[in-house]
Order: sequence, then C-alpha cells, then structure tokens
Amino acid sequence: MAGRPSRRQLLRRGAVAVGVGLTGALAGCSSLRGCSSAEIFLRAELVGNAPDGATVVDAADPRVANSPWVLKVVEAAAEGHPRESSVTDCLNDYDALRADLDALPSVDRSEDRLYYVRVDGQVVRLRAVFFAGDDARRSELVLPPAR
Repeated sequence: MAGRPSRRQLLRRGAVAVGVGLTGALAGCSSLRGCSSAEIFLRAELVGNAPDGATVVDAADPRVANSPWVLKVVEAAAEGHPRESSVTDCLNDYDALRADLDALPSVDRSEDRLYYVRVDGQVVRLRAVFFAGDDARRSELVLPPAR
C-alpha cells in the first residue's frame, strides 16, 4: 500500500519541476527551435507611386491581409508614419513571414526586396531585408528610402 508522499518528496518534485522549467526558459528558443542570427527587417513608408513595372498588391489581397507582420507595418505606414519591424528566426512567425514575402511580387534585389502595397488608395513601399547571420552587413545597413 503506497502512502501519501512526504512533504520532502513533494518539495523535491516541485524543485525539479521548477528547475526544468527555468532551464527551458533560460535556454530560450535556441534549443527549442534551432535559432541562428537570421532575421527579416521590414520597413514600410508611404510613397507617391510605384515605379514603372512594379506590381502593386492591394492590402485586401490574402497574401497581405493574412500576414500580420506585413499588414501591421503597411497599415501604420499608410497613416503617414514610417514603420519598422524585425523578426528573428527564433519566433514561430519567421517561417510564415518568409513564405508570405516569397508569395508577393517584388522588385527583387536578392536579399533586399521592395514590395508595393495599396492601402486606402495610397501606395506603401515595403522593404524587406533578409539577414543570414552577417552581423557586419547588418550593422552597416541604413534604411533611408530605397530608390
């Protein structure tokens, strides 16, 4: 017949559970998701018109509307406030954002891309820069309006 666990056993089990939880929290995403220093940097700003040959996608298009990161920066920029955001590969949203951006037509400049989105009749330029651990290049990046 098994009796009730002693107070010492309960405390020991609790300490083990807290230790495991704390270790998992301190380890962060690097052990759970296999993080690297990959990152997607987004900058959106209101522009007059898209350049000739660029495809402008409406914000209601599912490729934009179903992408919370893209929609957030584009809508803020449409209100006249340039918006920046950064998503690292530690976040679960990283792969989804990368897929969302790959689905949009871009003025492709390899890992530095421009997209044009129409929001409430205005054109917003979205710049996405994909970093893959090149910290030197990242520190040199200045994101004034791309031309």
